[in-house]
Amino acid sequence: MNVFYPFSFKMDGNIIKIDGSFGEGGGQILRTALSLSAITRKPFEIYNIRANRKTPGLSYQHLQAVNATAKICNAEVAGNQLRSTNLKFYPENTKPGAYHFNIGTAGSVSLVLQTIFYPLSLSNESSSITIIGGTHVSHSPCVDYLTQQWLHFLKLIGFDAEIKPIRAGFYPRGGGEIFVKINPAKSLQPMYVEYRGKLVKVHGISSVSNLDMKIAKRQQAQAVKRLLEKNIPHEIFIEEMPALGMGTLLLLLGKFENGQCCYFSLGKIGKPAETVADEACNDFYRFWETNAVIDEHLADQLIIPLVLAKGKSKYITPRITHHLLTNIEIAKLFIKANINVSGNLNEEGFIKIEA
Repeated sequence: MNVFYPFSFKMDGNIIKIDGSFGEGGGQILRTALSLSAITRKPFEIYNIRANRKTPGLSYQHLQAVNATAKICNAEVAGNQLRSTNLKFYPENTKPGAYHFNIGTAGSVSLVLQTIFYPLSLSNESSSITIIGGTHVSHSPCVDYLTQQWLHFLKLIGFDAEIKPIRAGFYPRGGGEIFVKINPAKSLQPMYVEYRGKLVKVHGISSVSNLDMKIAKRQQAQAVKRLLEKNIPHEIFIEEMPALGMGTLLLLLGKFENGQCCYFSLGKIGKPAETVADEACNDFYRFWETNAVIDEHLADQLIIPLVLAKGKSKYITPRITHHLLTNIEIAKLFIKANINVSGNLNEEGFIKIEA
């Protein structure tokens, strides 16, 4: 079946108007709109920003995404204040260059980077970006996910960039730092993958910052134990990440013949190392039991690059999410593309894109 996802928008003159409370109702609506607005130079207005969240409106992280995007494309902005629930954004041409952004909290550097990445990639010169904030925080892809999974697929599509983690930033202290070099994208290619093939190997990272390395070893040992139960080939490394605060990470990268998935879990006070490993392993096993070719997080993150690539794309996700459906609806506001999703919400399905 095809998923129907009601979404509220309208054209008012030359500006796209978006109800930010629809769909997943969070910051993803805003970030996708910002990115595509900068690419297409189509202005937009968004109201009811994060209206269904405990603290509505723009947080520091969302505000930095707005201001960073405005800076790279010299946009005229109204409503870019903390906790604002309405925003108007009028972009000009994107300017490549050297940029430095400090979120000022443990807000996600990954989400800010993903917002400005595509406009800068489509510029005719290289850019360098430094972002300071949270690199390993909840409700966002950690920097290791970006380097191991997100960037891997973007390079296959035709994007050219390198991400260098300088320092990890965990909640609540933040202070993490990444340096990103973005070169002009090459000819963008669609991605058509129907079968992932056999599982080749699971690669893993067990990391700690400012904590006893025994914790990293316990995470590693538990992950190894779980993978051995199913005779899965694996290799899990231990490392210590420089950081201002304390934190832990267990990340698993599942490599298949024609696909790849990535899952991770973060530690916190009172959470046993074994639980951290179990969470990542359980997510991987849920993926393995499906026919998916990429994980559900990457499934929504690939919407923007694939609507920019001319041709037909197809891939299978283990779970159709609100984030995926929201990204699709926002993308169609700015770029003409046929996008079809087959399957039920929170179940396995496939995405077809013809741009």
